[in-house]
Amino acid sequence: MLASLNRSTGLSAELLDLYGLVVHFLLSGEHTTLVYFNPAGLDCSWGVLWQRNLTAHPQIVWQRNYSYPDLYYQFNAKLLVLACLPMDSRAAIQLEILANSLSHLRTVVRLLIEVAGPDQVTLARQYLSFCLRRSMLHVELYFRDYHHSLILYSFRAFPSFELVMRWISVGQGVKLFLHKLDDLRGHRLRVIPDLSPPNTFFYRDARGDNQVTGYLWDFLATFAGRLNAGLEVVRPSWRAGSASDSSYMLEYSAKGLIDVGLTTTLITKWNLWAIHQYTYPLLVSSWCTMLPVEKPLATPDLFGRIVCPTLAMTLLLIILVTWLVFRQLRCLTRLKNSRPARIVPHLLTLLLLTTCSAQLLSLLIFPPYHVRIASFEDLLRGDQKILGMRNEFYNFDGAFRARYAGVFYLIDDPNELYDLRNHFNTTWAYTMPYIKWLVIKTQQRHFSKPLFRWSKDLCFFDFMPTSVIVAPDSIYWESIKDFTFRIHQAGLMKHWIRKSFYDMIKAGKMSIKDYSDLETLKPLNIGDLEIVWRVCGAAIAVASAIFIMELLYFYINVFFNSL
Repeated sequence: MLASLNRSTGLSAELLDLYGLVVHFLLSGEHTTLVYFNPAGLDCSWGVLWQRNLTAHPQIVWQRNYSYPDLYYQFNAKLLVLACLPMDSRAAIQLEILANSLSHLRTVVRLLIEVAGPDQVTLARQYLSFCLRRSMLHVELYFRDYHHSLILYSFRAFPSFELVMRWISVGQGVKLFLHKLDDLRGHRLRVIPDLSPPNTFFYRDARGDNQVTGYLWDFLATFAGRLNAGLEVVRPSWRAGSASDSSYMLEYSAKGLIDVGLTTTLITKWNLWAIHQYTYPLLVSSWCTMLPVEKPLATPDLFGRIVCPTLAMTLLLIILVTWLVFRQLRCLTRLKNSRPARIVPHLLTLLLLTTCSAQLLSLLIFPPYHVRIASFEDLLRGDQKILGMRNEFYNFDGAFRARYAGVFYLIDDPNELYDLRNHFNTTWAYTMPYIKWLVIKTQQRHFSKPLFRWSKDLCFFDFMPTSVIVAPDSIYWESIKDFTFRIHQAGLMKHWIRKSFYDMIKAGKMSIKDYSDLETLKPLNIGDLEIVWRVCGAAIAVASAIFIMELLYFYINVFFNSL
């Protein structure tokens, strides 16, 4: 095929070799759309090839001289852009048009540039450095009119721009669009931590130097280590000593002052305007309720669990009916006076007593708990309230607020809520994001018994994608996405979140303390036998009433007989 092309088009063997590399790239990858960009209408070699031999792929002929920034709405697969540029000042304008049109497509675009003119190293450096500044990494460039051998120009991005030249010839094994982020050669990523535990926070090491830790810092430090890079902390210039706001980080990253903003940002309809500055979600979190663990039943209530009233009345009724039957039927007199008939009632009485005794002991040793709260309806019927922030409550759905406003106790001071929640005050239930719950759960492992539980049945938002902030069209976006998949497969993200609890202990921001109350075994007292006294009192009352009725019946008869 290449030989026939050589005869029909008059192209050199090295251009045909380059064409073979392009065809190999197209065949070895995913479905790729081919874009021919030539707004100046120059005479480039691709003008012959794309019409005859690249028809197996979708093609776009782009010959306009203005940007099309909404191009990414039409593509979600790879693009191979074959650009034909002049050697004069128009090239800068056309590269700017191309860069603006390929916004948000940086990770799927491969750009092959042909310059219509003789080979010039200075010009190649100028064009490729512009591509690096506009975050277009996968770029190859060559000149149409070369003297000795066709040179393919590319660049290394780290630790600084470096022009790379490769000669196209048979047997060289040249590959197009090599990955440039495998080794950053010690380049330092500029980051801003939000200083909001457990995300990120400062601490002093043994030498007295300030260090940063937290699960987001562990995530990014591991990512940088895999790329042979480091981290450089950029000190924020707003709200000294307080947590950073994601809106400031969006501004810093958009201006190119930082590479990554380490804060947990929820992707919602309110911030979709900045969707291209968020990474692929690191976590899919949820916002639910942290409920106090149900308390065991009080000892007096345990006696009511031994025999339910219905069963007790049924047993008494069976005994009474059996006694009446044996008393009235003469044919059962011999059976009544037999030995089995005398033994069986005593055995049944012994069985009933031992069963009740064993059940009472098991209830005293492992008392059951109160009815578990499983829905907001249960909260409405009970006394438990959710302590929440007033501004957060008004972010809920209107129908939800109208129906369940009664289960909330709203305050305006977040420090009061944090103080009660961090000291495990079981008077209230609390709203809680899942990330924070993992830390609380780790902390409760050091308690004699857990005080709170996470309720998936009482959630306000079930699906909350959480990301960190990067620059628009960041060159690290795809690498961070791939790294995110790998750490989730390894279970590292949850491990880092739990580890952040122990990091906070080392930093002096938390301490291992058992907030639960130790249960001490106590002997039964008079108050614990409340139900027993009630049953005895009711029995004595009934017996006394019957005795009084018999006396009244006797003395009334005596009174009437004496008249």
